Amino acid sequence: MKDILRIILLTLILTLILGRIIIPILRNSHIGQNIREEGPKSHYEKAGTPTMGGIIFLISTLVMTLIFVPFSMKTFILLLATFGFGAIGFVDDFRKLVLKRSLGLTAKQKIVLQVGLSFVIALLCFIFQNDTITKLWIPFTHTRINISIFGIPLMMFIMIGTSNAVNLTDGLDGLSSSVSIPVFISFIILATSVEDKLFASIMLAGLLGFLFYNSNPASVFMGDTGSMAIGGAVVALALNMEMALFLVILGGIYVAEAGSVILQVGSYKLRNKKRIFLMTPIHHHFELKGYKEPKIVTGFTIVSVILSLITLLAAI
Repeated sequence: MKDILRIILLTLILTLILGRIIIPILRNSHIGQNIREEGPKSHYEKAGTPTMGGIIFLISTLVMTLIFVPFSMKTFILLLATFGFGAIGFVDDFRKLVLKRSLGLTAKQKIVLQVGLSFVIALLCFIFQNDTITKLWIPFTHTRINISIFGIPLMMFIMIGTSNAVNLTDGLDGLSSSVSIPVFISFIILATSVEDKLFASIMLAGLLGFLFYNSNPASVFMGDTGSMAIGGAVVALALNMEMALFLVILGGIYVAEAGSVILQVGSYKLRNKKRIFLMTPIHHHFELKGYKEPKIVTGFTIVSVILSLITLLAAI
């Protein structure tokens, strides 16, 4: 426990220092946020806020992982998923914000990259950590169902879905960071391997440090670089710990955000352009209802804490 606390403290300090260095570089490079015209009017004042700030906690995560986390296949999976999905987000951000191409990666390019990366991760797990892919732990039970090779496409679906769901959650100052912190705390508590416990601790500290700059009013946004990396880290920890199905509970906020978009699109297409929500992802619906950003973030974080506690009960 003392080692974990020391690593959390060091990662937190490193992330705070990196923020002081990297944010001015992003600002001076004019790598600023573009605001959706159809979005809440209150977001217009955020135009130009430095983004791609996910590199702040990703650098500290990489440094601290290489120094403190024993190298194993578990560690490699954690790094590959986190930085692989983060790299896809980085390319998307770079094309939009640096090369000034409004669409960034096309939907087809993004899904091809995600499918390729998730297949490699699932295949490595199947070869070197067979149980993490072939056996499904059912929440609230001690039952594990053997699904054999069918675990590969299922885990690929979960990986892609989680990374994109976390990406959708990153729409308000501090939202993605705040709702993810209880998730990583849960992983720290439940992890049985040194690698998973230390990596979750490092991610927790990185997000705590980043939240200092990302909370309302945000000095920097994480961009797809950070949000997709968080998704990769969450799903890799769940895979290592054989807890993929628990993400429906633990990542309930991510599920709600992605689900709101799916329901909105389905309703628009199937019900003659009728919408269920004022705007999606669902956090924007609450904004348009008149709730202020800090209250929405606080509410979503409280829900994330409740879901984390339910997950702990489901895993005992």
